[in-house]
Amino acid sequence: MKASGPLLLTLFLLACSLTTPPSPPKDMPVQVSNITHLATATQDPDPILHTMPATCTVSAQSLHLRECAGLHCTVLAWLSTGDVLDVLDADQDWLNVITPSGQTGWVHSKYCGGTQ
Repeated sequence: MKASGPLLLTLFLLACSLTTPPSPPKDMPVQVSNITHLATATQDPDPILHTMPATCTVSAQSLHLRECAGLHCTVLAWLSTGDVLDVLDADQDWLNVITPSGQTGWVHSKYCGGTQ
């Protein structure tokens, strides 16, 4: 027995609607936070909230500000001991920061201690 075109289209649309999450209402405010992150099960067997510091202070004598999170990334600037950086985000051992002059980039968290 052959299924008709409209029946197949209806079944396809029904299947798609069951797998697509609903969109939030347009008038619902969106809350964005780049300070608190939820640890995933691969990182921690018991997911808990981890809070990044609001700022970090450069502890190395000289620290590279990089274009992305990795040693392979281009060095944008050199930071000095005592420089206080605003933390925007984190990616494993790397912090996305803004320097006092307004430049953004990534530093290794080992060399930039957290403060509140």
